[in-house]
Amino acid sequence: MIAILWDASPLWGHLVLNTIIQTGLPYEIITAKECQDDILRKKAFKILIVPGGSGRQKANLLTPKGLDAVRNFVAEGGAYLGFCGGAGLALTTQKMEDGLALCPWGRDFYNGRTEHRISGHIYCETFDDPLIPAGMHKASLPVWWPGRFQEPGDEEKTLDPEKANVRILARYREMGEDFYSHDLPINTLPQNALEDWEHVYGIRLKPKLLEGQPAIIAGSYGKGQYILSYSHLETADSKDANAILAHMLKSLLAGCDTSALTATSCAFEVRGAGLCKNIFNMNSFTPTWINTDFQTTWPLLRELNGQMQKVFQLGEDLHLLFKRADWLYGWNTSVHGSQLNALRLALARSLVLPAHEKREEFVLKQGLHFAENMLLFIHGTESWLLARRLCDSLAENERISPEIMESQRQELFGMLMYGGGRCGELIAWLDEFLLLGKQ
Repeated sequence: MIAILWDASPLWGHLVLNTIIQTGLPYEIITAKECQDDILRKKAFKILIVPGGSGRQKANLLTPKGLDAVRNFVAEGGAYLGFCGGAGLALTTQKMEDGLALCPWGRDFYNGRTEHRISGHIYCETFDDPLIPAGMHKASLPVWWPGRFQEPGDEEKTLDPEKANVRILARYREMGEDFYSHDLPINTLPQNALEDWEHVYGIRLKPKLLEGQPAIIAGSYGKGQYILSYSHLETADSKDANAILAHMLKSLLAGCDTSALTATSCAFEVRGAGLCKNIFNMNSFTPTWINTDFQTTWPLLRELNGQMQKVFQLGEDLHLLFKRADWLYGWNTSVHGSQLNALRLALARSLVLPAHEKREEFVLKQGLHFAENMLLFIHGTESWLLARRLCDSLAENERISPEIMESQRQELFGMLMYGGGRCGELIAWLDEFLLLGKQ
């Protein structure tokens, strides 16, 4: 019934997967390669969900053949639901191979990265539409480093009626209480300090470029439809966002059996304690591996997960990482926190996956190599975090060379926006481990 495109979705793919698991609706994780092989049509999916991540990376992995397959899926009556990078993928770009062009709008850009590095809840105005719960006119919606839609003006809409047919479901209005710019909690900072930073230093932390901008849009493409949201409606324990998403799924699946979704009371609640039970909503932390003949996987992953938790504890002790939510650590701007979070969730997910012969075989063949790489990464990350904190304690002429710090950071975490490095290799291994359950 629901397909989740997994490629280039570190961190965000796990949030979507967790949410769909909690609805009880049938789903399948699919890959860009499978899209190229026309899996969307062959299996008659109703909805394709594309999580956050780099839209450009997703397009590159889909290739023109995969992009055409997704377009055909929607044109023939399918529904496309994209969050953040998944929303950007569906917009119209200068090069056809960079996007799906399901929506005639393009992506707007920021003058600088400062106003992009924002996160937390924003109060949004929501509008009457079949995809929005009746009577909801204001909602607190989460954003995590969002992009922007390039909304056309009235004259442009007159000249291009297709652009006028895009429906705006929600607009940003004002920051919520948990709003951050970089690693600074905006609402706890003195207003006069923020004004001084803007006038004296030319630094604006309040995200004015989002005020009044569309947060969620929708429209038709052929016989199908798309919903594009720069708000992460799948964010765990975000009541308004989850209610909107539940309502959207019900609307898109009209005519199908959605009794399982109804049982969730329109909210994807997070229950229990501890990462694995909380974020993934498992009834028991004890994995099914423990009661099978597959005795290699569980001890290995459990040990590595414990070592990984020590990295985050060190980051907290050094004031370079801080807890934002059960599923997310905030980070100092010098730290590649997105990649670290993605690895943490991918590893936690591996602990609660069902036992599978192919997964055990995979670990028997490659587990030792993975463990060695994981421990090397952990050692390198701890060393880098300590060196990063040391830089703040030394006089400027005594500090470690910025070039050396940047070189080591890239070796560990790859490029700032796209990831990679040793961390990316570990995430890729865990993704392969996850996908083996499909075979």
